Amino acid sequence: MKVKTYLGNAIDVAGDKAKYDGEAKKLTSDKNILAWIVKYTVEELKDCTLREIADCIEGNPEIAEIPVYPGKRKTDAITGMSMEDKVPGEGEVFYDIRFYIVTPKEERIKLILNVEIQKNYYPGYDLVTRAIFYCARMLSSQMDTEFTADNYDEIKKVYSIWICLDSPRCEADSIVRYHMMPEPVVGENTVNHRYDLLTVVMIGLNENSSHAGKTPLHGILGTLYSDELTPEEKVDILSNRYGIETTAEMKEDMRQMCNLSDAIEEKGIEKGIEKGKERINNLYRKLKKDGRTNDVLKAIDDADYQKQLLKEYEL
Repeated sequence: MKVKTYLGNAIDVAGDKAKYDGEAKKLTSDKNILAWIVKYTVEELKDCTLREIADCIEGNPEIAEIPVYPGKRKTDAITGMSMEDKVPGEGEVFYDIRFYIVTPKEERIKLILNVEIQKNYYPGYDLVTRAIFYCARMLSSQMDTEFTADNYDEIKKVYSIWICLDSPRCEADSIVRYHMMPEPVVGENTVNHRYDLLTVVMIGLNENSSHAGKTPLHGILGTLYSDELTPEEKVDILSNRYGIETTAEMKEDMRQMCNLSDAIEEKGIEKGIEKGKERINNLYRKLKKDGRTNDVLKAIDDADYQKQLLKEYEL
């Protein structure tokens, strides 16, 4: 069922926000897009071609529309690798996108990758700590599936890759890797132990990121998530500049994402008009321009937070 634009819809902001996030994740889970992400973030595959990487991705990358924490249930996901990690006594976690990849080299190393699309760079905690937690869960959930208690050598390495859409200016167009390294404290370490089992990668983007990013990956992601470009312009840039074949499904996803972005903004403005506060309308527009859609949603129903934002923007 196709999503109409806001002009023909009486929409619910929270509902359309979830749909918008779902479209963004569907686009990102396309193997051609994932191949570019893997090329720039996964050490084991950096020397492979994009075609080789795409062919190494096993099955259909699994996506969940919204992350679900303990006590919640996922709403919708495509068939593929399970997004849900259930560990006794630890609750459950859902990932945005998770998939297996097997390197084309002779060793045929199997890796487990998780890709998260993060719109709020300052959620009240350090994002890297959450990413490390996701890695830990992907490791522990392999018990009795990838390895057993009498053979820990079968543990598969995991990656948690975070695409941060509203990074501060100093971290825009950046890629930062966090991983384990041995550090001899006394004496020398002469044994080649297997320790490199988890890696976190943070990809920095913000509202100024575009198809002219520092790397092709930043350019592709800046194009994909742009609020300024039309679906047709996105297709043209992805195809002609980066050689990405855009399927009819990808084009429709981009079209729906753009429509939903307009719908979210328009609904916030409509609610402001209902309250008769022109400065509220200005606030919503500024938040949207700054890529702070989550704050629009929160401000609509939280008067105190709305006042805080008005003060922040000096309105």
